[in-house]
Amino acid sequence: MSSRVTRRAASHAAAATALVMVMLLGACSSAPPTRFHSLTPPPATGPASPVAVGTLAWEVLPVTVPIQVDQPQWVVRTVDGSLAVLEQERWIAPIADEIRAAVVDRLTQVLGAPAIAAEPRNRWRIRIDVKRFESAPGREARLEATWTLSSGAEESAALRCHAALVQVPSGSGYLALASGHQQGVTRLADAIGTALKALGAGQPAACAP
Repeated sequence: MSSRVTRRAASHAAAATALVMVMLLGACSSAPPTRFHSLTPPPATGPASPVAVGTLAWEVLPVTVPIQVDQPQWVVRTVDGSLAVLEQERWIAPIADEIRAAVVDRLTQVLGAPAIAAEPRNRWRIRIDVKRFESAPGREARLEATWTLSSGAEESAALRCHAALVQVPSGSGYLALASGHQQGVTRLADAIGTALKALGAGQPAACAP
């Protein structure tokens, strides 16, 4: 009799375990898929044109970002001012690398590929220190950064600027918010490119208003 009870208990336990597994699998399958975003805009349609080498030698140094947003998951500011971490919305690469790659891509479009310099001291060095990178769905994409231009041979920066760039997303979704951040980084790169052109031509450069 005891062996029959034992077999029945074992059968019930196996059935319960199988039910739990089915529920877990169902929960996993019903979870929304993870979406990955990039700060580099998609390429324009049509055949790609070769990028010519420009007349300036430049390089973008590693970008620094606040530790609060230095993670794959999006950190967004909610309506009540608190912060939320979105597991299903992520950057395709570390945000510092994304900003650097997007700036390099835009500067290459504006200035051409960096001219080859035999020595680092002949290059313009671009340093970007992000102070704030905030995402408020449906309200704003905010980027505040200090950026400097200096030649490798000089200790002091030839130009130091602070940029506060706020883009209002064109919609309420996360894709619109990502597009807003793309536009903010593009504006930052354009300001750097304008100043770099002036300095490269031996002219005075000023921070963008």
